[in-house]
Amino acid sequence: MNHTAKKLLVGTVGAAGLFLATTATANADTTHKVAKNDTVWDLSQKYGVSIQAIEALNNIDQNSHLIVTGQTLKVPAKDAQVSENNNTAQAADKKADTENTSDVTVKAGDTLWTLAQQYNTSVEKLRELNGLATDAYLIHPGNVLRVNGTVQATQQPAQTEQPVQQQTEQPVVQQEATQEQAQEPQLVVSANHTTHTVQAGESLYSIAQAYGVTVDSLRSANNLGATLLVGQTLTINDPAKDPAQEAAAQQAAQEQAASQAQQEAATQQAAQEQAAAQAQQQVQQPVQNQAPAQTQNQAPAQTQTQAAAQAQQQVQQPVQNQAPAQTQNQAPAQTQTQAPAQQTQQVQQQAQPAQVQQPQQQVVSTSADGSAIAAYAQSFIGTPYVWGGSTPSGFDCSGLTQYVYAHFGKQIGRNTIAQESAGTHIPVSQAQVGDLLFWGTPGSTYHVAIYLGGNSFVAAPEPGQSVKIGNMAYFMPSFAVHVN
Repeated sequence: MNHTAKKLLVGTVGAAGLFLATTATANADTTHKVAKNDTVWDLSQKYGVSIQAIEALNNIDQNSHLIVTGQTLKVPAKDAQVSENNNTAQAADKKADTENTSDVTVKAGDTLWTLAQQYNTSVEKLRELNGLATDAYLIHPGNVLRVNGTVQATQQPAQTEQPVQQQTEQPVVQQEATQEQAQEPQLVVSANHTTHTVQAGESLYSIAQAYGVTVDSLRSANNLGATLLVGQTLTINDPAKDPAQEAAAQQAAQEQAASQAQQEAATQQAAQEQAAAQAQQQVQQPVQNQAPAQTQNQAPAQTQTQAAAQAQQQVQQPVQNQAPAQTQNQAPAQTQTQAPAQQTQQVQQQAQPAQVQQPQQQVVSTSADGSAIAAYAQSFIGTPYVWGGSTPSGFDCSGLTQYVYAHFGKQIGRNTIAQESAGTHIPVSQAQVGDLLFWGTPGSTYHVAIYLGGNSFVAAPEPGQSVKIGNMAYFMPSFAVHVN
């Protein structure tokens, strides 16, 4: 009897201990060591608790949801009453879903997880409502998704719970990459497009100007980062201009301008040589005229000799008569001798001014027509830009115009403000070849060039460049000045 009572008592105590152990296990928090590819969502599904409960218990950032492999997390106990309440709430949700079904249009940056959080549902529920695969993560802007309601009969039933390793969500990093792909804008490429390889020193603005498009169109046609990379290939939609043709046209214009400048220089050189030849002829002419003067002076000398001979022959005449004869003969002789000397001095005086008037190569030209000014200015194409430069070793914009006009005897001032007052202000449409073109308002201009006709001008543009021909289609001047 006592032995039986002892067995019964031991069995009762053991059963009570087992019941208490089971209850303690059910109510006590569970720990979990984070494995590779685990997410908070995985753990909430595995242990049947909410994401917020796990994150609150372990002080996890509810924005990033970041957990680390090897980290030990506490998992709150799944209370039976809570589970029952959840089941009741799920039943109520199903009924409400049946009565009120709503749709949402996916926007850029949306993911299944963010939509599930926003509409108090789960990713799995969204997949079931929209017939998505159990491993689907990618959604696209513009898609219409059901966020609550009941699963349609045609949709696949929810799959049975798979092992934790198969149900594991993608890592947080992969989710973020998926979000970035969803946010990546769609590139627009037109049928009429070309490509351009980025060169050193180029910018989006300079490339857009070269092709006659906008910076926004370049951005919409290319996946651009914060900076352009040398060698990067850009797509140009509907280009209005062809830089290759523009460069060829500009080179042809420069070659034509250089040819005209050479012709002008050759013409000027021929004129100078002709002037020098004429001056030499004028110097030689008085010397040639001196020979006849000497011939004329010899005739009186011969007459004097004959008179003396006649005087000797007249020996029989009185001495008184001989004296006057000699006196008379001597006077003409002296007069005749002095006359050639005076003529020689006059010839020398005439020859001296001719020698002074011999031509020398002049820097200043008297020809100041517009075409000559334009041609002379183009002869400096290729001269480097130098700030404050005003010589052929280097020019700035106003230094070039000052130097060119000074060559033709025109003093127009050193800077753009002074050169505005060098002539009459006229509209750009009335400008003539050789006129000055200005950029900026009168009194505060910042650039000046020389007009070549058509849409072309020659100027020293900016540091790092050289004197070259520009096009008013890309850089329109504000007004023009015709130099008086």
